[in-house]
Amino acid sequence: MAWLLAESFAESILLPSRFVSVLGYLVKQYLFERMELLPNTATLISFYRKRKEEGKEEEERLEEVEEEDEVELLAGTVEVCFNKKGAVASPPTPTPPKNSPYISKMAGKKSLWRRSIRWHLLKASEELISQMSSSKEVYLHCRMIDTAPFNMYKKAGYDIVNTDTILILLLLQRRKHLMCKKLPVLTNFSESDTFYSQEELTP
Repeated sequence: MAWLLAESFAESILLPSRFVSVLGYLVKQYLFERMELLPNTATLISFYRKRKEEGKEEEERLEEVEEEDEVELLAGTVEVCFNKKGAVASPPTPTPPKNSPYISKMAGKKSLWRRSIRWHLLKASEELISQMSSSKEVYLHCRMIDTAPFNMYKKAGYDIVNTDTILILLLLQRRKHLMCKKLPVLTNFSESDTFYSQEELTP
């Protein structure tokens, strides 16, 4: 998981590939620190199950298991913060409300984007927040240059509530939108099973 996040963040900040392993180590340390904040925060992990004969691009990383026809691959991950106790010390700007649920650090394997991995991670995060938090406003950030994620968030019902000023460029950061969505109130856990039944799965 740390490697997946490192690859994703390295690509987003145009970090040379030779530094990805260093970034991976830092991400791993960060994940250990976040584990200490349970249950105020959670990390969701998505796996993709495929048959061995489906392509060969991942096979070099897999151990051959003769008796099994399917293998599970790490497909994506996302972090969910439920309240201010689980919030990071220095949140990105524009700053979301301290005690509101916050979705961040979503990463998915590029080869699986067409299988709507990020969409499923987003919906799983929202469902978990609906069950774990009394606040029904959820926030996330999206960089202005990330057109595909922005369109996905808009389709999922998120609206822009604030945007970085151009001065953020002086800190060598990309301008970001802070986006918010109001989640429906679930009356029981069984209702969550059909919470997104009417949503299209392909963003």
